Amino acid sequence: MSTPLLSVRDLHVEIDTSRGLLKAIRGVSLDINAGDSLGIVGESGSGKSITLKAILGLLPKNARVTSGEIHVDGVDLATLSEKARRALLSEKIGIVFQDAIAALNPVMRIGVQIAEVPHRRLGWSKEKSHARAIELMELVGIPEAEKRFSLYPHQLSGGLRQRVAIAIALSGNPQLIFCDEPTTALDVTIQAQVLRLLMELRVKERTGLVFVTHDLAVVNEICDEINVMYAGRFVESGSVANTFQRPSHPYTYSLLKSAPDVDHQSERLFSISGETADLTKPVTGCPFAPRCFAATQLCSESEPALLAQASSFSACHHASNFTEKIPTDHFSLGTQGKAHS
Repeated sequence: MSTPLLSVRDLHVEIDTSRGLLKAIRGVSLDINAGDSLGIVGESGSGKSITLKAILGLLPKNARVTSGEIHVDGVDLATLSEKARRALLSEKIGIVFQDAIAALNPVMRIGVQIAEVPHRRLGWSKEKSHARAIELMELVGIPEAEKRFSLYPHQLSGGLRQRVAIAIALSGNPQLIFCDEPTTALDVTIQAQVLRLLMELRVKERTGLVFVTHDLAVVNEICDEINVMYAGRFVESGSVANTFQRPSHPYTYSLLKSAPDVDHQSERLFSISGETADLTKPVTGCPFAPRCFAATQLCSESEPALLAQASSFSACHHASNFTEKIPTDHFSLGTQGKAHS
């Protein structure tokens, strides 16, 4: 069996806050290979972005990894010096952030920013790095690349800035790209263009994708596998097709039910009642239990492990029969739960 490009085992992250110590990530594990396409979904605050930042060593000063292992191409990052760790990560993994205008340097020309990694990290000459930047700009669909090389970020549209961010992520020839909600700030038309570009890059460059988002439609469009995250841990994992057709966790079911369904109009959308768990307090039982229509006394007493079900992995005591507990006034899933084949 081949070694995963990225392997994370039992990752825990804590954050110092004004309300106390927040256990933001609680035992996340995953394996990703080059060419994979994985979506990580969940509500704001569930721990999606913090997971990516912990892997890349980009946590804020008030946050830290307290336990767990991160291996990149078989190498344990904990055994490397800071310089060696950064070199390995920049070689294997690129990242596209949510807000390109904030991620790009406002006083550097975009072409120089794209050429920086080949020149400084890969040791290429300025001429070769310049040529690579032009090549990448053309690859991500930036017209008149040579002319736009000398422009600053504020001189570009939001869609073009996001394409520059993708070009920078690709500039070190990574095998895997982390996408941290890269289409959230874009209008629908530009979002579709960026998603199409990422799918094309996956085919042309054999680049793997880890796509963090709260948008189930995006996951359905671009990902093969999905991890549903709640309260700092994965509560359901499996293929997009199986998970969307047959969710095995009430939270996943509720997220799917909350998505608008253009094919089946209803008077109102379903919403998940209550608030997310406060992770500055000890977790007793399932964190989703106070909001769950299928919760029983067992759910408040012990937190379920992520275990194999018929077609996915689920952290629910009632994974095999929770649909039997759906109240009669809940709408049927409809077609928003259908995934691509």
